[in-house]
Amino acid sequence: ILLGVFMSKFRIWKPKRTFYFVLIYALCGLIAFTYLLIASKDMQQAESKDVILQQIAENEAMTERLQKRDFTALKQEQLQFTKTFEPTAKDVKVNRDGELHFMQTLINWVDSSDDTITVSYYETPIYMKGVHMTPYVKAPDITFENNTIFIKDKESRVTMKTINMSLEMLGDERWNDRTDRFIGNRILYLNVPKQFNIIDSGGLY
Repeated sequence: ILLGVFMSKFRIWKPKRTFYFVLIYALCGLIAFTYLLIASKDMQQAESKDVILQQIAENEAMTERLQKRDFTALKQEQLQFTKTFEPTAKDVKVNRDGELHFMQTLINWVDSSDDTITVSYYETPIYMKGVHMTPYVKAPDITFENNTIFIKDKESRVTMKTINMSLEMLGDERWNDRTDRFIGNRILYLNVPKQFNIIDSGGLY
């Protein structure tokens, strides 16, 4: 903009003025290039189309297996934490405080004389707009009081500046819709003795 204002002051271009203009223009480009090299150290690049599609397929396959109560779909490397609670009554409530988006709750009923409920939180890699967001998404808080399991999601505020230098071809709209949405499985797995009842309004399998 400053160069445009500067150029408008001169109606006649002379070789010397042209040389200075090209020199200043090149210098601005060099400064911008140097800045990008420095700033790129703190940049996170979006994953490729193949990586995102593979993750979506794995998440969908995992969800399908869990809906069929195939709990072997849960992998140890996906486990974030485990907590145990000891209820004092048969009815145990699950209170979801806040909006727990995209979070499933699974119950595995077991024959056990031990009055202990185990709650495990699993998480697959999380992506938003193709960017790996797992390091920035906080695990929920899970507490137990008055025979109630309280689940509260922690708020995360992430500021992103994106640069999209790719060309979008016709017919890629479906692909963009799939990658722009939230990608990732967040799962609460409850190991519950059969002598207890779990009262939860939704999200159960």
